[in-house]
Amino acid sequence: MRRFVPLLGLVLSCPPPSQADLILNGRSTVVAMGMQGAGQEKIWLSNTLIRRDMLDRGKSYTNLFDLKAREVTVLDHSLRQATVYATDGLRDQAGASVDGKAIKLEVKATGRTHELQKWTCAEHTLMLSMPAEIGGEKLNFEMDGTVWLARNTREQKETAAIVRLMQSPDFFLGIPPLAKASPVQARGISEAIRRLAPMGLLCSVDVALNYEGTGRVATLSRKMASRVSLTFDDYSVQPIPKGTFDVPAGYRMVGQ
Repeated sequence: MRRFVPLLGLVLSCPPPSQADLILNGRSTVVAMGMQGAGQEKIWLSNTLIRRDMLDRGKSYTNLFDLKAREVTVLDHSLRQATVYATDGLRDQAGASVDGKAIKLEVKATGRTHELQKWTCAEHTLMLSMPAEIGGEKLNFEMDGTVWLARNTREQKETAAIVRLMQSPDFFLGIPPLAKASPVQARGISEAIRRLAPMGLLCSVDVALNYEGTGRVATLSRKMASRVSLTFDDYSVQPIPKGTFDVPAGYRMVGQ
């Protein structure tokens, strides 16, 4: 979960090819299975290429997304290893085939705002609910929390192309092995990205993830509460150095 959920922030800030390069710096926290992890985040955006750098409990990882080629390369810097995954058809591979009409998302402005450099970030409550079935147990997966969005920014106006891409019926974003491990969460987060993208650029998000029901999985979910948050502290619009989206020399390539 630590390496999947902050994709929500990553995608809501994506520019199309006409956008100048954009770099965002932030931090994320994930509480899952009774354990808490906190790390630093750096997002690099250029045309249809995205780089996400993470520092998690002393280990450094990078995800290189090529949206045009529909693939992601995961770099494990401690192992000096690069694993390439195809993201085409990821929605089906994840096994999360819930009809989008069954996924309910409510986003309501609270009236609170704060500034992030030139962005005015507005707070919204967020509630996503979708049916799920795990081990034969019928459940409801829920995301409940707050999201801060910046509207009417220069960057938002220039994200029209990527927003249109997200409206595709087969849109699904994630790292394949992580999506397969938690398909319900992956499907819910991906749908939240798709619906929130036209509403503004992400400043921060803080949501609780849980399963509601009467069986064993729901009971365990209530005892082992999960929560994720991502906050961007600053951003800059500047040319990204050549080679930023390349696999470093000497890394062992692994295909999937």
